[in-house]
Amino acid sequence: MRSRRMKFFIIVSVAVIAVDHVVKWIVTSTMRLNQTIRIIDDYFTISYIMNSGIAFGLFDDHPFPHKSLLLIIVSLLALGIILYIFVSLPKEVKLSGLAMGLIFGGAIGNLIDRIVRGRVVDFLDFDFPDIHIGLLNIHMTRWPTFNVADSCVLVGIVMLLIIIISHGGKTEQQEAE
Repeated sequence: MRSRRMKFFIIVSVAVIAVDHVVKWIVTSTMRLNQTIRIIDDYFTISYIMNSGIAFGLFDDHPFPHKSLLLIIVSLLALGIILYIFVSLPKEVKLSGLAMGLIFGGAIGNLIDRIVRGRVVDFLDFDFPDIHIGLLNIHMTRWPTFNVADSCVLVGIVMLLIIIISHGGKTEQQEAE
């Protein structure tokens, strides 16, 4: 019999995949590639792009002939690691099903795009004050365009870090002793 935590993990993962792909379907069926719709002036737009790189457009313009296949393999390995971490976490760790479900569902959402399209549909586009880090030769004027799956992975990772830091690696039973 599956644990409550595992059921929650599966429900969250499936919900993330469903929402991610419904929203991607809406974007791809109602917009033209590279079309932008202004929502809040230039600060927030829906900009339909195809990303052949990794999260937040990193390595999108890198010309590697088998990049898509390599990213599919890396994604599958990451999914295995995510599952391993999830089943390795103490069962008493609260919210681990939610955090890991967000990460796992987001990773699968983008993996499905990569397998079906060879690239990932991105559309959420935010402006922010310019960032310039001369030492690292970084200059950004907009946040890289992203999607629901990317958001879920990021939120899940932040949640997982908070869980790990606040839990200190101890189970509730160990803390009670």
